[in-house]
Amino acid sequence: MNPENEVIQPNPNVTIDSVPPKSLFRDIVGIVAAPGETFNRILKIGYWGGVFVLILITAGILQQIYHSELIDYTVQKLQERASQSEQNLQGAMDFYSKETITRPLYLFITLAGQIIYILIGAILYFFIGSIIFGGTARFKHVWIVACWAYIIELIGLIFKTPLILTKHTMEAGLNFGLIFSESLVGNKLNKLLSLVDIFGIWHLVVAGIGLAVLYKFSTGKGIAISFISWIIVIAVSGALVMIS
Repeated sequence: MNPENEVIQPNPNVTIDSVPPKSLFRDIVGIVAAPGETFNRILKIGYWGGVFVLILITAGILQQIYHSELIDYTVQKLQERASQSEQNLQGAMDFYSKETITRPLYLFITLAGQIIYILIGAILYFFIGSIIFGGTARFKHVWIVACWAYIIELIGLIFKTPLILTKHTMEAGLNFGLIFSESLVGNKLNKLLSLVDIFGIWHLVVAGIGLAVLYKFSTGKGIAISFISWIIVIAVSGALVMIS
C-alpha cells in the first residue's frame, strides 16, 4: 500500500466508506475558510503530496519573479558586512550579477528552504505534541498537518511578492518590523521583529487547529503546541541574529 494513500481513522466509527474523495482545490479553500472541518477530512483521507508539490512550484515561481530584488538584498548585506578586502567584495558582487548562476542557485535554495521549514515545524509539533503533551500520533500525520497548514504561509508569500516588487526590498510585508522601525528599537531588534508577521501568526493558528484535530486535544492546546514551536524557532533565530 502506498503510505500516502493510507487512511487514518481518528474515530472508531469511521469506516472506509465514509472517507471523502480527494479534492485539492476544495481543501485549500477549506484550510482558509474552515480549517477544523477540513483537517478532519484531510486526515481521514491521509494525503499531502499534491499540496506539497503545489507549495514548491508556487514558491519557485514567485522566487523567480522577485529574483532581482533578492540579489540586490544579498549584495546590500555583503556591503554592510564589508570586513573582507575590497577585491574579495567586488568578486562576490560580480558573482551575484551572473543570473545564469544565481537563478538556479537561488531557486534551489528557495525550494530547499520550504522543505526544511515544513520539516522543522513537523518535528517540533511531533516532539511537543507527543512527548511533552503526551498525545498519540504518527509522524506522518503530523507531517500532513504541517504541509497543509503551510498553505497560509504560501498565501502570505503571494501577497508579499507585489510589495517586494513595488518597494524593491525583501523586507516588505506585514511584519512587526514595519511597526517598530530601526530608529525606534534598533537594528537587531528590528530584524528580530521582522520575523513576525500576520500571515505567520495565522499559519500557527491553523496548524494548531490541525494538531488539535489530530491529537484530539482542545483547540487551545493545539494552538499552544504550534506557538511553542514558533517560540523555539524565534529564540534560535534571534540568537543567531544577535551574534551575527
